[in-house]
Amino acid sequence: MEQVHIRQHDGNSNLWWVSSPSGDDVAYITHLGNSYLVWPTEPAHADFVGKRFDTVDAALAAVVKSVLLHC
Repeated sequence: MEQVHIRQHDGNSNLWWVSSPSGDDVAYITHLGNSYLVWPTEPAHADFVGKRFDTVDAALAAVVKSVLLHC
């Protein structure tokens, strides 16, 4: 798999952007309470919407599986 980038938002430590290998932001991950939620940046088939993840790594894996591999 090509390299996926995740970067923390400059002004919000509870927010991460996920970028595709081409550099487009495809999703963002938010840390709410004791779980992580993921949202696509554009309407797309995404299995992760509404699901909670225990770690940012698990949330990132859901983005890779659901969005990036279907592009």
